Amino acid sequence: MNTKKIVKTLIKFARREYKEKRPIGVRVLRVKEALVLSKGGPIKTLSVSQIKNPYYLVVAEYKNQMRIYSYSLNGLLLGAENLDITKSLLDKIKKKTVKEYEFPK
Repeated sequence: MNTKKIVKTLIKFARREYKEKRPIGVRVLRVKEALVLSKGGPIKTLSVSQIKNPYYLVVAEYKNQMRIYSYSLNGLLLGAENLDITKSLLDKIKKKTVKEYEFPK
């Protein structure tokens, strides 16, 4: 499957999650690349970036908790976990991801 189809299936899942469980909001996020290696002086001659698993996240936010679903590059569900909402967790998610879609608009 190409990335557009994968994102569409994740948006369908997020829409169903929003309709059935009624969280405050649901976001589909893509994880940013992380810099693995950088060589060179002031001018970088070589830099290697890598995307680590999970590739996509679907985050359902409730009043004091959030449920994070992790998906691979192929759109396969890797797992899910419930976490308490903290400022450091929200900052970390915002820094390391890119928003693909969000409910409600």
